[in-house]
Amino acid sequence: MKARSLLLLAAIAAAGAAQAQTNKTDGEESALTAGYDGAWTFESTTTAGNCPTLVPGDVVVQGGHVVSANNGASTPWGYVEADGTFAAKFTDANGHVSRASGRFTGTSGTGAWSSGTDYCGGAWRAHRAGGGRAAR
Repeated sequence: MKARSLLLLAAIAAAGAAQAQTNKTDGEESALTAGYDGAWTFESTTTAGNCPTLVPGDVVVQGGHVVSANNGASTPWGYVEADGTFAAKFTDANGHVSRASGRFTGTSGTGAWSSGTDYCGGAWRAHRAGGGRAAR
């Protein structure tokens, strides 16, 4: 049952990332995604498997790209599309890898995360740092 839940979370994350691909130039993409630039605070829970949440608590988006996670403690890769579609991968210093996908709307966001290295996953919600709590 846990394996099935993890496969479902991984499939959701992969589908979100594939759907978000575009043919925009870098300049066009940066201008369109600037609305989500800034610091975001993430709160996540583990709902499948037995591991601590692996999504960083603090993420910085710049030019529509995830450029920092936990003040450099995690290496990020990711982006936010103009419509708020979010996809990211985080690798911490111990080699733990987690993937997160979902959607930002205004000053909050929600989605799912999973880790193939730790066989676990769950849900996340986010809010702009300094902009109030995340939507529930």
